[in-house]
Amino acid sequence: MVTCVETESLRTLCRCNLSRTVLTLLWLIGALGNGVMAQPKPLRLYWIDVEGGGATLIVVPTGESILVDAGDNLDRDASRVHEVATKIAGLKQIDHFIATHWHADHYGGAIKLSSRIPIKKYYGSDPLPDSVPEDPQFSKLMPLYKAVTKGKSITLQPGDTLPIGQAGKEPKLEVRVLAANRKVISAGRPPTPNPICREVASYAVDPTDNSKSIVLLFQYARFTFLDGGDLTKAMEGQLICPNNLIGTVSLFQINHHGLDLSNSPELIHSIRPRVVVVNNGPQKGAEPKTMKALFSTPSIETVWQIHRNLQPGAQINAAQEFIANHEAAEGEAEFIQASASPDGGFWVQIGSRGTRKQYRPTY
Repeated sequence: MVTCVETESLRTLCRCNLSRTVLTLLWLIGALGNGVMAQPKPLRLYWIDVEGGGATLIVVPTGESILVDAGDNLDRDASRVHEVATKIAGLKQIDHFIATHWHADHYGGAIKLSSRIPIKKYYGSDPLPDSVPEDPQFSKLMPLYKAVTKGKSITLQPGDTLPIGQAGKEPKLEVRVLAANRKVISAGRPPTPNPICREVASYAVDPTDNSKSIVLLFQYARFTFLDGGDLTKAMEGQLICPNNLIGTVSLFQINHHGLDLSNSPELIHSIRPRVVVVNNGPQKGAEPKTMKALFSTPSIETVWQIHRNLQPGAQINAAQEFIANHEAAEGEAEFIQASASPDGGFWVQIGSRGTRKQYRPTY
């Protein structure tokens, strides 16, 4: 308490001391407020259940959005992507849509989605093709896709970076293309020889469009996220041997929904992810060899799955609390989301209220 004596000089001194006290308190409140406001904005990620296709939504710290794949050309898939984008992520448009390759369960959903939310830019691994023999839906869907894109799809090459805005003094976010159209990025300086390559098996060349998948590495200071579309083993090998061109990652979206045609143990052991999200369907993906490779990798703290594997025969699933959907359903379905900080810390959660797990920063 401040006590004032009834003399003019002391009253003036008292008022000055009170003013200094008030100003000091205001400064402290402002400093604390500014400290809270100065916290870097997170990188947000959402894996949307499109029943075994691909649909990964990323919202960067500036609020710009990137949708990597969009499921099939079905109202179900377009509705689920739209729901997460608008009601969960709070978006009014998709700024960048990237089709990792030209299979219907990856680019088809953008056709119906484009009528529900504006999509500003479209990207692919090569110019819009005239034929993909292994995809029976291609001849029907590609003309529709060309119509919604107005034939304007930007071709991404290894080494390209996505034109993402940066927020003032926020840590830089880089989205780099590591592979596309069966080509990989050049080795960095100096290249890092990978000792695991001594044990790499010889994998057959994959002639399908899966092997053309765009591989994206998101780097937000100490946090890294890898999305390889449906890349298969021979191309995976080019990214890790003789040099590891990927490095290690915080979070890995499993390749090819967890099919055993992809996800060599050498890849998983080389990139040493802390957390893996398996974007599988109830009857597709999360196959035994892939899941064994995940659970035999010492660096992996948690494996999350969009669906419990309901296929007959041998099954290896993540712990029940880390699976978003336990039964096949055509109605509503849970998504998985994550939020990452530039210090390398992040959390992953099922839906808005499900299991949530925090992962420590890396120093």
